[in-house]
Amino acid sequence: MEPRASNSYDFIRFCAASAVLFSHHFALSKIPEPPVPGYGEDFGKLAVEVFFCLSGFLICRSLQKSANWAQFVSARFLRIFPNLAFSLTVTTIATLLWYRNYSHLWKHVKFVIGNLLMFFRGVTYAIPGVFEDAKGAPAINGPLWSLPYEVWLYVLLFLFFILGGRRAGIFVLIGAVSLSIVWGATSATTGFAIGPFDGFQFSRLGSYFLSGAVLAGCWPYIEKYAVVIGAMALLAIIVLRNILPVETIIHSLALSAIVVGLGSSTAMAWFSKGGDASYGMYIFAWPLQQFSLLVINSFWLSMVVAFLTTTALGYATWHSFEKRAMSSRGRLADCLQKWTARLTRPHAAS
Repeated sequence: MEPRASNSYDFIRFCAASAVLFSHHFALSKIPEPPVPGYGEDFGKLAVEVFFCLSGFLICRSLQKSANWAQFVSARFLRIFPNLAFSLTVTTIATLLWYRNYSHLWKHVKFVIGNLLMFFRGVTYAIPGVFEDAKGAPAINGPLWSLPYEVWLYVLLFLFFILGGRRAGIFVLIGAVSLSIVWGATSATTGFAIGPFDGFQFSRLGSYFLSGAVLAGCWPYIEKYAVVIGAMALLAIIVLRNILPVETIIHSLALSAIVVGLGSSTAMAWFSKGGDASYGMYIFAWPLQQFSLLVINSFWLSMVVAFLTTTALGYATWHSFEKRAMSSRGRLADCLQKWTARLTRPHAAS
């Protein structure tokens, strides 16, 4: 990964997580989500795309340094699952007690188990008796929908490196172009299914993710000019969003250039001293917003309270165990390699 103190990526992630919360507060209040000026998409949708651009770039940079499968799996597992399991457990206990929903106790247990398996079976959104009195949707944690797509894109990128070897960059480029073609040829209403997942969303988010990875492949050649490229891409994408009726890889590459290029600046590098609260914010924001809207009538006050609570919890979970879990990835990788070696070791002849 890129050294945290040498760029502004933590600041970008924080802004993206905040934008998701901002956008969803309108949706949860049954108010139309405001679009980003000059861009057309709502803040939440753009923020998720930003996350995927940056994730594709950073994960690819990590794989360029080491494509060791055990290290890769350990890092990704410890980054996602511990905080996810904590969030699911806290949310289901909080809603169980709040609604005294003891008659559906097993549903609360299944909510946790099902969402830990969401990467294979899809996301479980609702529990009977929970948030049925909410202003918006009764979903307990809507933003979880994007996590399975991100994990499977990790897998796809890793396969490109394993199959492509030194030519992995070609596989990444072909993958990015292919997914962008599928994305441009389909829509959210005329999409297709990939098991329990939406093919349109996979191709859309995959285009942004692999576009970030494409930039990682070009990074040695563009790093010195990254900020300038990002600024130019910012101007270009506003024009593209208004003149091209179909979204293509040009859009995803332009957004990736903005995120990666401008984020490579050290202007907001100081922000990383506080840690990375973005993932905790992303997985805790929605249920906290649901509760905030239930107890506070004012739209803006409820948003401020939800934002402050979510931010505090994001930093708390980062420092309390998310950061610590990530520091154990080397030990977990060693354990995985030893365990695999034992399984594949030929048995001595009797």
